Amino acid sequence: MCGIAGCVVAPGARPDRSALERMAAALAHRGPDDAGVQIAGSVGLVHRRLSIVDPTPAGHQPMELDGGRWWLTYNGEVFNHLELRARLGERAWRGGTDTETLLHALDAWGEEAIARCNGLYAFAALDRDRGRLLLVRDRFGVKPLYVARHAGALWFASEIRALLAAGVPRRPRPEVVAHAVAYGWAGGAPTPIDGVDRVAPGTLLDVDLATLQARERCWYDPAAAVEPERAAALAGRPRAQLAGALEDELRASVRRRLMADVPVGTMCSGGLDSSLITAFARDEHPRIVAYNAAVVDQPGADEGPWASLVARSLGVELRTARLTAQSWRAGLVAAVAHNELPLMHESSIPMAMIAALARADGVKVLLSGEGADELFAGYDFLHPAEYAAVVPAPLRARQRAEVLRARFAALVRRGGRGAGQALRRRIVDRAGAPALLPPWAPGAAAHADAVRARAAAAYAHHPGPRGALEAALLGDLSTYLPHLLNRQDKNTMQASIETRVPFLDPAVVALALNLPLEARTRPLRKGILRDLGAAHLPPRVSRRAKVGFGFDVRRYLDGAARPEFLADGALREVFEMPRDRWAATVRGASSAHALRLWSGEIWWRLFVEGATADAVEAAVWT
Repeated sequence: MCGIAGCVVAPGARPDRSALERMAAALAHRGPDDAGVQIAGSVGLVHRRLSIVDPTPAGHQPMELDGGRWWLTYNGEVFNHLELRARLGERAWRGGTDTETLLHALDAWGEEAIARCNGLYAFAALDRDRGRLLLVRDRFGVKPLYVARHAGALWFASEIRALLAAGVPRRPRPEVVAHAVAYGWAGGAPTPIDGVDRVAPGTLLDVDLATLQARERCWYDPAAAVEPERAAALAGRPRAQLAGALEDELRASVRRRLMADVPVGTMCSGGLDSSLITAFARDEHPRIVAYNAAVVDQPGADEGPWASLVARSLGVELRTARLTAQSWRAGLVAAVAHNELPLMHESSIPMAMIAALARADGVKVLLSGEGADELFAGYDFLHPAEYAAVVPAPLRARQRAEVLRARFAALVRRGGRGAGQALRRRIVDRAGAPALLPPWAPGAAAHADAVRARAAAAYAHHPGPRGALEAALLGDLSTYLPHLLNRQDKNTMQASIETRVPFLDPAVVALALNLPLEARTRPLRKGILRDLGAAHLPPRVSRRAKVGFGFDVRRYLDGAARPEFLADGALREVFEMPRDRWAATVRGASSAHALRLWSGEIWWRLFVEGATADAVEAAVWT
């Protein structure tokens, strides 16, 4: 829920209330139900509220603990907050929000309260007694948080747009923009805006109010969940028992994430992961409604029939957002504006449409299946060498055949390889570095190296190829997953919808990371999840290989987007390409790279040039 922002200025100075109010206005879509701005000495706190738990005025933020030691502006949910209240004992509770629970937990336990919270959150907590501001992000970065230094102050916000509204300069980091366009994502702390960085998942920034210096510490690392003794014990158990243990943890996670005083639904594409979440949510909440998107003018790319099959099998209502060329084009600029990066996924637009449909139905919360692919080896394009070294060739051939059968239509609709090679080669040429897949943008390579080192150390008890694949999958949680979570949060909060992720419950993650590798990868990828699917879903769904939600965006761009928008835009200069080579690159772009090129130019005009969405709409479409 919600959006947060604020600043810390030098001692003796006072935060600019008008800048704080501009930040609040920029985040209105994240919290349309209430707003608050609080100045406490040299600290300014901003909140926009999406009311989900105890939607009464008792949940107004920023929230102060009686006595004034602590102030809190908080975005998210702590699903075990009632358990924490029981542990906190008798207190003068004013309402039923988890915000108030977190405030009391910080007062009682200090920083130790953070790891006791099971949820998704980003918050700023002012500790006046100790003269500090704590900026905290949840374990996997489900909720975004950015920081910047500008005009002698430290600024923070849920979205980059709020920092720009406060006056942070619109200076680009061209190398990060180039990576995002060429590879679809750019990991690590640096964002495409110079001076604006992400707070890393599972990280706390302790800001000294006297000096404005920030001390960073990691309070959660998924590598710490790997336990050799637990892994050895699980390896000795029958597979049916392992599936039962996973089902128990996943059901408990879904049960926690149904915590709300407003209607809750699920996103159900018809794939294995979201269908399992929908099945378990239905068992807890028989009247739950599922949401999906249908690509009505590209039937070969439409997963709607799979979602309908699942809904009929489970007996749940399915509500469908109908995507067409016209609706995709109408949503493109807004999706880029809210994603705050060039788009890697054409499905960002239908995801926003699903959120808008749910919101129109009065739903404020959706459950999704994000995170399952990272935990259960669902991506066949990641770590192919490590996978080949562990999985026998005949089994790999069977798995590949399943994938190709499922993806035949997808392979046709997405077209050729196109411009990606040229764009990636251009980055390598400029950097003078060997080609990597993907090479990390400057400032992010050290992060990736550190993640890999911790992951390798975590699986040191499995030397050789087995441990290498386990470590690679573990690393994805800190490198590849964050950009997917950013996309999901930003494009559902575009319609004021909070999306919760049951697969990323810490108990589910800890179990998955200690399961035998065979349970995760055989006989097909996500093997043990398929065992659960066989028990609760139609057989065709449980056996179905991962396809991904993709379609041909060139059908929507060609003839509708103005060629001069790219030909005369800024991206050509970012890649330092001659006009003729750039024109050939644009003409030869596959669907995926056409999306990145056009959305990259849209991003530049919105975030660097400061153009309005209406102006960009007028410039891009004929």
